[in-house]
Amino acid sequence: MSLREDAKKIYSSSLAKLDPKDTVLNYLKTHEIILPSHKTIYPVAFGKASISMMSGCLDYLSKEVHHASIHGKPVVISNSSTEQIEYDVDLFFSSHPVPSEKSILAGDKIISYIKSSTKDDLVIFLISGGASALLSKPPSSIMLNDKIILTDILLKSGASINEMNTVRKHISDIKGGRLANIANPSSCYSLIISDVINDDISSIASGPTVSDETTFNNALKILEKYDLLEKTPSSIINYIKNGINGDVKESIKNVDNCVNDIISSNKLYREQLSSFAKKNGYKPIIIPGYLTGEAKIEALSIIENINKYTHQNNGPIALISGGETVVNMTGSGKGGRNQELALSFLANYKKIETQRDWLLLSVGTDGIDGPTDAAGGIIDSVSIANMKKLKMNVSTYLENNDSYTFLEKIDSLYITGPSGTNVADIQLILIK
Repeated sequence: MSLREDAKKIYSSSLAKLDPKDTVLNYLKTHEIILPSHKTIYPVAFGKASISMMSGCLDYLSKEVHHASIHGKPVVISNSSTEQIEYDVDLFFSSHPVPSEKSILAGDKIISYIKSSTKDDLVIFLISGGASALLSKPPSSIMLNDKIILTDILLKSGASINEMNTVRKHISDIKGGRLANIANPSSCYSLIISDVINDDISSIASGPTVSDETTFNNALKILEKYDLLEKTPSSIINYIKNGINGDVKESIKNVDNCVNDIISSNKLYREQLSSFAKKNGYKPIIIPGYLTGEAKIEALSIIENINKYTHQNNGPIALISGGETVVNMTGSGKGGRNQELALSFLANYKKIETQRDWLLLSVGTDGIDGPTDAAGGIIDSVSIANMKKLKMNVSTYLENNDSYTFLEKIDSLYITGPSGTNVADIQLILIK
């Protein structure tokens, strides 16, 4: 098989093993989170994997739990999806990556559902990436449009997901542990699919059920760091300053009614990817750490690793890295961080020292890279040949952040459609 065929087989097969439905079901079978004292269970799911996670949860509850009832219709908040669920749930499609009126409706739906829970009940939160935008409840003094403006400028600033979510937690009535607080006096248990680096549990979905160590002052410093103070709506700046002055309550520093557990992550997926690469004849090498810098620069670090490991290994190898890079938007083009990384890699391919065949696949595991229909980009000898044939200037497209257009023209977009899960980004480099 060609390198492209190998890459697609390894990636798709390993991703299937991360099916959120099975992950949730297996977790519930091996962890006794539902006690004999629980009378009613309130299942709530929000994020890109919410439909599948709820399916796994309800499979378990309907077949294994007989002493407790499920309250009404469980709430599921998802982004646009073709996934089906066989149970009678309140399924609501919200907005991503920028919040909208739908995001506020989603927040209200969950609050309304869990507010009747009591000390004898259990709320099960099924949380996955993307929920920071899908679920929104800004304070009354902040208009939705102001939050939309802030989200947009943060996405374009180069701020990391952890930094973005620090700001989000301080302009919300449900993030930063506040959702678990709303669920009091019931017990809560959150099963979490991590899409953030280092699995910072307080940052995933902006930590709605987790104690928060960040402060209003941290949020202001992040806006200062990326020169966003003058671009940020005054209502948000005023709210954050009021928080610093003690006139607004801080995020919840001690959530004592909720257990939070990560059941899937980028780190776990890279191990799965490594196993499948080995089954397909490659020696897997997991690159330590995470790619979190600017996509254009991280592409160069990948090339350095190719040069390093090809000198050390003669046979077929699969280099595996992961993380979540950032894009500093200075142009007006179309693309996403994985596509930009792939295009930068292509622009610098002559720095690769080996004469062996190679391929790079950089992809968002949710199947959505930026505001596009592509999951990422795939770069190999086909990409180079098409680029030369079309006599395209890669630097011009990079400067305009127009990776999607370039990769589309050279048959190097990687399109999968929404995957139904989200454990950040991975890069798979195959060398024969």
